Amino acid sequence: MIHTILVAAILVGVAQGTFILKPQNPVEQTTKCQIYWREHAWALEDCVCRVFQNGCLLAEESNRRENDGKTPLIPVTKDVCQKFIKRKCLLGWPVVAKFPNSSPCDCNGKEGSLEIKKFKSLCELQKYAAECNKPYISYSRC
Repeated sequence: MIHTILVAAILVGVAQGTFILKPQNPVEQTTKCQIYWREHAWALEDCVCRVFQNGCLLAEESNRRENDGKTPLIPVTKDVCQKFIKRKCLLGWPVVAKFPNSSPCDCNGKEGSLEIKKFKSLCELQKYAAECNKPYISYSRC
């Protein structure tokens, strides 16, 4: 009797587990642009220098900002942009950013990997990206 109840409980648990633990959906790409195509584009975002992986990503972000009621990005040259890098950053919330890395063959546009880095603040992230010529594709607060 106890053996039958135990087997029934295990079967019910397995059955519930298959309904509860659904397979995760694959990660959907949130952009129509090629994130691994390197053709750096520079812009000012609220008077702060920002480097983008390519012009498509810059245009997409500018459109997103306008749709959210924010000011659009202002495309500029690298030299002009780097004059707007903040010298010092104040305290802020920590952020984690994703940086696209080249493919092992270093072929432009070929899928590589995403490197995740943590920064003390958004200002520190923007400063690092602009000074090191290393565009990020997204960030979030920790």
